Amino acid sequence: MEAPTPVSALLHAGVVNAGGFLLIRFADVMLGAPGVLAVLAIVGGFTALFGALVMLAQPAVKTSLAWSTVAQMGFMILQCGLALFPLALLHIVAHSLYKAHAFMASGGAVAQIAAIRRPGPVATPDGAAVGRAFLIALAIYAAIGTAFGLAFGFEHKSPQALALGAILIFGVAYLLAQGLADAAPRPLTRLTALYGGAAAIGYFTLHRLAEWLTVAALPATPWPGRLEWTLMALAVLSFGLVAVAQALFPLWASHPAAAGLRVHLSNGLYVNALIDRMLGGWTARKQA
Repeated sequence: MEAPTPVSALLHAGVVNAGGFLLIRFADVMLGAPGVLAVLAIVGGFTALFGALVMLAQPAVKTSLAWSTVAQMGFMILQCGLALFPLALLHIVAHSLYKAHAFMASGGAVAQIAAIRRPGPVATPDGAAVGRAFLIALAIYAAIGTAFGLAFGFEHKSPQALALGAILIFGVAYLLAQGLADAAPRPLTRLTALYGGAAAIGYFTLHRLAEWLTVAALPATPWPGRLEWTLMALAVLSFGLVAVAQALFPLWASHPAAAGLRVHLSNGLYVNALIDRMLGGWTARKQA
């Protein structure tokens, strides 16, 4: 993170995608080794959750974007582990464009937020609002999925893709929860609902597009076995619980345990310190 911001934008939008691109190029090989895909799904899912939690506790925009990249790359590895290679490739392209723009616009975004911040009550959703948000998000997902020919789901789309869409909709539910809070203005509620529908439409549309563009280059997603079903269920459950906890966090943010957890997360659970110590010692030995 000592690099200038344009260099960080280039690194996070380009170089970090090399590993994922290599996995996609070897898609046919990995499909012959289901155990490898299972390991990818486990490591990728854990990395995505870990990076997302640490990102939320970062006090600086640049470090938050860096941990966001960790989470995004973990999620892309999860997609490879579920044999959703067209979606993984789409994720690489979309993340590159988004992250390059996010780094280059980060300074201006801070200034804009500081300019529009006003004193007043903060829209904090309670448990009932969070529950309604998840039900509405799932309803939006089911309705739009049906409109895309997914009335019975598995006949037209792989279960892995449907599970990934459910994980996506959990993020939409978090946005809806903010709009359903008692202190939230009604225009905000309508806007979050609109964003929820747009996110679901975008997911199904881009997924179809990615499959169509890569039909001759990437293998189709096979029907999942017992291990894959188990990993999908664990992924959906884990991401769902984290989304609920994130939405309810303001309710217990003042608790001493929550404050302590925020400190540990802001330090990346000290993984960075451990790796810096290891690499620092290696560098010192090499220079000696």
